[in-house]
Amino acid sequence: MVSGVFGQGKWVRCFSISWGARMLGMFKAGTISAMLSLAMVMFPRANCLLAADTRRPAYPIVHEIQVDEDCRVMPDPAHPVTDGKKQKPRRDALVCQIDSVHNSAHVEEMIVGNERRRNRVDVDEKEFVLQNITQDRVIFVVEQPVGNGWMVDSDPQPVEMRAANSGSVAVFRVYAEPGEIVHLHVGARRTTAMKTKIIRTSSNQTPAY
Repeated sequence: MVSGVFGQGKWVRCFSISWGARMLGMFKAGTISAMLSLAMVMFPRANCLLAADTRRPAYPIVHEIQVDEDCRVMPDPAHPVTDGKKQKPRRDALVCQIDSVHNSAHVEEMIVGNERRRNRVDVDEKEFVLQNITQDRVIFVVEQPVGNGWMVDSDPQPVEMRAANSGSVAVFRVYAEPGEIVHLHVGARRTTAMKTKIIRTSSNQTPAY
């Protein structure tokens, strides 16, 4: 039995040749009961045709790949394992690599009145290199812990900050097309106040900056 109606280039199961043969027999019978039976067959099929014509187009499915601060791919909660074993993060150099890690410190100064105020600034930076090896568009979700006293200093900024046991977690979302390689800069800075120095000057001298 072949069944179907063309709807947007695909077969939709709404009509069958065997049903058509039965309806032809009803017309030959010429009875009222046959006509009623014909109506019961036709109207549900009409509803099916309407549904076939108004179907939504197929939108692309966007998958998420979660990556932690060590560039490990996290288990996909949408596809858990069935053997009872706990899934663990895995390293995949084709998917994620850390291109560079840079740690630095410098002192920032500011003169306020006769005070020289200084701050020590520590900066931690690294760059994630993410590659979409699938045939679909994906979103890389990168999670970077941010310790107490630190603030995110990245471009782009995280889309979300989550509370953690110690500090918080910055969440970045990066889109990648099939085969595309994207770079994500993640940075954080911590400012620590240093001892303030008093600038002593005479009435006819100006502070030396």
